[in-house]
Amino acid sequence: MLVLGIDTSGKVASVALRDDSVLLGETTFLTKLTHSQVILPLVNKLVSDCGKTIDDIDAFVCANGPGSYTGLRIGIAAVKGICFASGKKCAGVSTLEALAYNSVCSKAVICSVMKARQDIAYFGLYSSDGSRISKLSDDNVCDISYISEAVNKTEGDVILVGDYAEEIKQRLFPENERVRLAPVSLRLQKASSLCEAVFADPGKLTDADNLNASYLQITKAEKDLKK
Repeated sequence: MLVLGIDTSGKVASVALRDDSVLLGETTFLTKLTHSQVILPLVNKLVSDCGKTIDDIDAFVCANGPGSYTGLRIGIAAVKGICFASGKKCAGVSTLEALAYNSVCSKAVICSVMKARQDIAYFGLYSSDGSRISKLSDDNVCDISYISEAVNKTEGDVILVGDYAEEIKQRLFPENERVRLAPVSLRLQKASSLCEAVFADPGKLTDADNLNASYLQITKAEKDLKK
């Protein structure tokens, strides 16, 4: 199975192409441009550089949240458009779960943390057996004090990953050697980890009609309507 991954959930733009046993290619970088400007050119170049065409790809996967509302919609719209046109399968993977897959080789508890706003985080707690991720808690948006309570209830090594990881380590666990940061190269979103999640659980694949964002909190427009 040949799978293309797209992550536009944060400041990173990332695309990856993987088959059953080989990561054929990946491009990941921080960008000040909007994802709508860069993501499809990245996809086209990566697929071409790998000697493939869009028609060769069996399935497409994107991060479906949490993250930037606009960024998520760009990635989801790109995947839905391709799959509606081609009839191919697709999958939406939790951004927090994909971040945990960055450190899947470590047998540890993995704490995925993304900054939502001041002192508020998108938070997911996972466990890795060295080859597969399992969920320890539902993804949620919470005050950072909740992260401290949740992590302190775990046993063994804990790896912090995500754009809030360094600040969470400094503020909540500065002297706790059990809680450590993922390497910088594995700390932010990687499209290859989206692909990894789908290969670990092909049941995530579905039709384009079923691909939707999971924001974990209401959008500004929804907040304005409630006022």
